[in-house]
Amino acid sequence: MHFSTILARSPAAVLAHISRLSALSKDHVLLFSLSSNTPSSDLAQLVQKLTTFSPQSIGCLSGPLPGRHDGLLSCSFAMFKSDSCFPFRSQIQGRASPQVGRRHSFRQKESQSDVLDQDVPSGNIDWGTVWNQSLTNNELPSGLQSASLDEIGTIVYFTDAAPEGLSNTLARFRGATKLGLFAASTPFITGRPVTLFKGDKIYEAGAVGLALKHPKANARVQFLGMEPLCPPMLVTQAEGNLVISLDNKNPTQLLLAGIRAAGIDSAVSSLKDNDEFALATLRGEDPHQMCTIMSGDPSRGTIALRSMSAPPIGARVQFFHRPRSTTVTIPQELTNPLSQRQTLGFMAYPETQTHQHIHSVEGEEGVTHIFQDTFLAASEGGLHLESR
Repeated sequence: MHFSTILARSPAAVLAHISRLSALSKDHVLLFSLSSNTPSSDLAQLVQKLTTFSPQSIGCLSGPLPGRHDGLLSCSFAMFKSDSCFPFRSQIQGRASPQVGRRHSFRQKESQSDVLDQDVPSGNIDWGTVWNQSLTNNELPSGLQSASLDEIGTIVYFTDAAPEGLSNTLARFRGATKLGLFAASTPFITGRPVTLFKGDKIYEAGAVGLALKHPKANARVQFLGMEPLCPPMLVTQAEGNLVISLDNKNPTQLLLAGIRAAGIDSAVSSLKDNDEFALATLRGEDPHQMCTIMSGDPSRGTIALRSMSAPPIGARVQFFHRPRSTTVTIPQELTNPLSQRQTLGFMAYPETQTHQHIHSVEGEEGVTHIFQDTFLAASEGGLHLESR
């Protein structure tokens, strides 16, 4: 297997890296992500190179990598032997936002639209426990139907904002680690809500991915920049995505008390207008899943979460806060060339975080970083991890 991530000022550097890797592509399947800040004049050429890199390729347009590399074009590669994995394409329906945007020159319409006109939240949520079970589909996606349920150790995929049906279907692979990235929003880049690739086909809905045979990958999640606001509590009343009481007390008042105790300068009215506050479900002493707080009612006490469902009664939870000054950065362990491990990492960053767009200069490669043995992709939409 080969993993690498390149960050560059010029698309020419990425094209050169693709050319160097092409000699390794025989009988391999390529997984790739390309950052959406690629200059429009170079996007079609890079996509063409990536989608024809090997006989089988799976990819998406992702967000730029955050932190000190913000503003650089990023492209990640993972190559697997064709007999070790199953590329797949999912058209299993879920709940998605309506399509907006404009047509792009290299856009190819798929024969069917998989979009339903409903909204669904996204982010670091334990989707496996909250999906509406009515969306379960008994058939596996195209490409997975020949895979044995017992031989798959890891499933990696890129998805639109509606992976509920796919998540329910992939639950049949009980022993597999599942890691999904919500592809970047691209309506003003390609004219599609998201942009997914399988072979030479481009899709605007559904999901694409790889199911990898054993051994199973180790997985963990970190909530970068999130700081605890108060001691852990128990959910004592909840309904839908609403938390009605914590420790039999008013949740909003508990949150406001934690904000005051931490000395955070935040008006009550801003609680519903930013993504700085969250409620985490704990596993042991560590956060297991993190749900953004959309709004709170000081008088009634109810807190609304950006989730399909609030943590159940009896769940141990804790309020967290991300300071406005915090910038999400790539953990050093993911870019350390001495790690001696091949690592695939997905990152989520705040929707409010802005990114620079690069401007290529012909014949000038400028700043270039190559992280060997590492595949990194980011998105404002969030990620999905299921691991047992």
